Amino acid sequence: MSDKISMKQTSSKDEKLSLPLLQSHALKNVAEYTKRSAWEFCDVTPIHGCKHFLDKAHNLFIERIWWIVVFSVAVYYCSRFVYNVYEEWQRDPIILSFDQQTSSVFAIPFPAVTLCPETKVKASVLNMSHTFELVRKNKLNESVDEERVRRLLLLLQLCDYNIYDKHETPFYYDDVLVDLRRMSIPSFEIFNACGWKGQGIACLEYFKTTLTEKGFCYTFNSLANNDILRKEELDPRYNLNSEVRASHWELDKGFRDTGINSFPHRIVSGGYRNSLEATLIVNKSDLDYLCGDSFQGYKVMLHMPDEFPIVSHQYFRVPLDQELIVSVTPNVMATDDRVRSYPPEERRCYYAHERYLRFFKIYNKANCETECLTNYTYQLCGCVQFWMPHPRGSPICTLHDSPCYHSAASHILKSTASKRAKSYSKLPWVSCNCLPTCNFIEYQTQVSQAKWKWQRGEYFNYMERMPMPDSVHQSKMVIYFREADFIPLVRKEVTSISEFIANCGGLMGLFMGVSLVSLVELVYYCTLRPVAMWILTKRQVSSQASKSDDRCTCHCEMNQE
Repeated sequence: MSDKISMKQTSSKDEKLSLPLLQSHALKNVAEYTKRSAWEFCDVTPIHGCKHFLDKAHNLFIERIWWIVVFSVAVYYCSRFVYNVYEEWQRDPIILSFDQQTSSVFAIPFPAVTLCPETKVKASVLNMSHTFELVRKNKLNESVDEERVRRLLLLLQLCDYNIYDKHETPFYYDDVLVDLRRMSIPSFEIFNACGWKGQGIACLEYFKTTLTEKGFCYTFNSLANNDILRKEELDPRYNLNSEVRASHWELDKGFRDTGINSFPHRIVSGGYRNSLEATLIVNKSDLDYLCGDSFQGYKVMLHMPDEFPIVSHQYFRVPLDQELIVSVTPNVMATDDRVRSYPPEERRCYYAHERYLRFFKIYNKANCETECLTNYTYQLCGCVQFWMPHPRGSPICTLHDSPCYHSAASHILKSTASKRAKSYSKLPWVSCNCLPTCNFIEYQTQVSQAKWKWQRGEYFNYMERMPMPDSVHQSKMVIYFREADFIPLVRKEVTSISEFIANCGGLMGLFMGVSLVSLVELVYYCTLRPVAMWILTKRQVSSQASKSDDRCTCHCEMNQE
């Protein structure tokens, strides 16, 4: 009986060790699970070629080699093209293109017009050429004419060229702006008549006194001091202009008020009838050719209403006894809202309130360059020019400092050029990083002019006063938008994320038949499926082993009976 029991137990042990469906085919390690998972993936996936190069039962070895080569080539070229798409997306994520729709000039402000007379001072206050000649020949009586010398040295800073560098004893004074304003030609002696949109207007109500590097000029349609400057950072005596009207317009948002009388001014259409007209006069007795490169008349600059005007950067001239017709074409740059998420270095622009400026409330390229030049001039020369925004207590440069502040401006230009050319420069490195604004307006001009024999014509009914033909020169300027509509440029993404995914999906579908679900399947069969197979196999082995133990126990009990 004991022999039987022993025999049954031995046969039960052999049965447990030889479970053909479980133990002989059980996967021993991770590699086996992964291999089995790969077979399953290749059998069910829609990716081209996979089921051919792992199927040993139905394909010859050479066929499997063929499909492996084909699949490898497809993967190589697919990866290469996907990388090219990604590299192009990263290298130039932003492009400029024309908008698909036109915009009306009513959506943008009329340009700010800054007008600077070449005649800097009335002859009754100072005869510049005569005084300069006396100084050059050392014929001035210092005890009597020191004030004339001081005025001359102050006014020579307004000239286009450094024509006087002999006087080595600088005259320092605190009230530079007060003195310049006192010596400048009064506005009522400059404007004879003005018109806006075909209606006569009071010139002095629309043209406001503005401080520029050319002295005191007059600007139409510029924002007020409180809208452009941070008054708390500036010397209380410093004022950019005399405008006081509040603005209804922001560069990034446009006009808040849709009314026709919003400020800054705008027009509903183009053409001569919607123009700004200004009739300008110069007294013949005040003409002085010392400062203006033998030119007399006016310099005119068109700019955005929120810009600090630097007249010498870009201007056109209004000669004496000439009529100028200036047709304006706006070049408008807009930026798509999706570009805002990019850093400024990639989109290559700043929004108007994105970068802080110490002296200006509004960021734009002109304001940034003005502040950068101011800071660098103070750093290099220990003073600032009279027209630069400056805090309380900053020394004002004199003519004696002109070589220094001219070299400061030159250094900035050369440093910017070296940075763009990526070349080495021995000059001090000046980094302004004044990128343009993401939304901006440039006013491109086309000027035509003709000799104006105004002495023979009839005066306009809205002229403020009748000039005497023998005592004055008179000029006329008319500015208007050439067209009622324009096509803006738009800064936008080359490829959005959805377009990038679509491009990659198209390439992978073309070369390999891959879809998003195919990639999910690949991840599943490489990670989760081997683990699931191991768990299922372990459960089956445990379950079958438990059943085998139960059968063995049952046999033993029967034999004992």
